[in-house]
Amino acid sequence: MMSSSVSEITPDGRQQGRMQKYTDFWDTDLAQDDQQHTENRRENYTDVVNGYYDAATLLYEYAWSSSFHFSRFYKGEGFTAALARHEHYLAAQMNLRPGMRVLDVGCGVGGPARQIARFADVNIVGLNNNHYQISRAIKHTQNAGLEGQVKYVEGDFMKLSEYFDENTFDAVYAIESTIHAPSWETVYGEIKKVLKPGGVFGVYEWGLTDRWNPDNPEHRALARQMEISNGIPEMRPLRDVRKALDAVGFEVLHEEDLAERPDDIP
Repeated sequence: MMSSSVSEITPDGRQQGRMQKYTDFWDTDLAQDDQQHTENRRENYTDVVNGYYDAATLLYEYAWSSSFHFSRFYKGEGFTAALARHEHYLAAQMNLRPGMRVLDVGCGVGGPARQIARFADVNIVGLNNNHYQISRAIKHTQNAGLEGQVKYVEGDFMKLSEYFDENTFDAVYAIESTIHAPSWETVYGEIKKVLKPGGVFGVYEWGLTDRWNPDNPEHRALARQMEISNGIPEMRPLRDVRKALDAVGFEVLHEEDLAERPDDIP
């Protein structure tokens, strides 16, 4: 278990103690066997994720952008253009329409929420359990003049039904965020509750391909390095995504692996 401590609030609003706990956590975690470290990180997922993002957020914004995700690149395409296209593609696949109320699960500092709000002319609520990132998201949104269209709620995406009534949103999306959940089935189940009947859930999900072999030491080492470097409680196979979606009652309308889709522009 991670011990609690008083956190020093840095001038920019981050909690220094939580950042140190993240480092200490990994020092302890790496000394454990695979089963111990997995159970420990699932149990402490909030501290794992918050410690990571308290430390990494400003670096992400400086070196990456306010959209904390990967995207494909076409020849000659600029970095920010590729990120925006990635977000527009998700909005288009979800068939978002003007005036819809949409939930962004794990919104980071709100880059995708602002981009999709403009692109699809929808009203977005971004949810995040990291106080520092929420403060950054609000600031960026004010600077963009989108306060009337994009709002934020600080909360845990494992407990969505505690913050929102059932059947509240026309659509929900998550971009590389629900990999931080200790259980896909639980977070997908919460998403299902707050969606209106017939609503759409769109997700860019991290996961291990079907070619990942748990009996291969190199494969296990790669998965652990991804966990450490991204604040992820546990890397899980993508087949578990399909099982979880089915278990909570979602029907998969479209699925593709963007890492394997070939470029159609030479």
